[in-house]
Amino acid sequence: MKHLHTLLIVPVIIALFLLAIQQSCAQVEMPVPSPAASVSQVIGVTKVSVDYSAPAVRDREVWGSLVPYGEMWRTGANSPTKVTFSTDVMVEGKKVEAGSYTLITIPTEDKWTVILNKDSKGNGVFSYLEEDDVIRVEVAPKKSEMKEYLAYTIVPKSDMEAHLVMNWEKIMLPIKITTDTKANAVASIDKGMGIYGRAWYDYASAAEYYIQNDLDVEKANEWATMSMNIRQDHFFNRWVMAQVKAKQGNYKEAIIHATKAKEMGEENGGGFYAARKASLESSLAEWTKKAK
Repeated sequence: MKHLHTLLIVPVIIALFLLAIQQSCAQVEMPVPSPAASVSQVIGVTKVSVDYSAPAVRDREVWGSLVPYGEMWRTGANSPTKVTFSTDVMVEGKKVEAGSYTLITIPTEDKWTVILNKDSKGNGVFSYLEEDDVIRVEVAPKKSEMKEYLAYTIVPKSDMEAHLVMNWEKIMLPIKITTDTKANAVASIDKGMGIYGRAWYDYASAAEYYIQNDLDVEKANEWATMSMNIRQDHFFNRWVMAQVKAKQGNYKEAIIHATKAKEMGEENGGGFYAARKASLESSLAEWTKKAK
């Protein structure tokens, strides 16, 4: 019986030993030829992200050889390159709804066709369906300094525009992205007010955005008033109310609120006040002249 027991235990021990070896091997990480990468950037309130794998040149002829001209390219390596927009955007002047898309290009020497595709089959160029195309645009490549590994960057130009740039070897491809930041911000404010509307700072911030972007003055006045009703001891909402009154042409009230905001800020405003002090003082001087 003892011998039989040993015979039964030995296979179990061997199996556990092999499993331990397998798990140990699974934890070993080795460098890959085209490492995964990602980049993201916020434009106004719109987040743009790119997930891709970055191939290297490795002394190879890239354009017209490794990447043939006139053929679809996944514009990266390994899996499809994905571009994600958190809000609706315009890509090279064409509307693209919020969501994730596969980026495909067709390079030539002078012009590249840039495609954003819904990729319903999930394998990029290898399962490409034309009916999944969202946009097709033409973009001119530019010469650049040598880049061994392919890289994407998102270069902000303003709070409404950025360039999504693919850079590899000595070529860069800038793709223009624009977004309606005002409309997106208003939508975010309206949505946020329903969730966080009892916070004095949310009301004040929303009112200030409306004033600084020439939006609904009466709504800004309503929000500034609600903020001050919730909290009366902070310079910020008082300063916002001053801006609202000035926008309404009521400079006398604007001066009263701005003067009080300055007193509060000087007393306990800290760095938050310091960042706004110059603007407050210059506005106060301007409104004083207009009020006369």
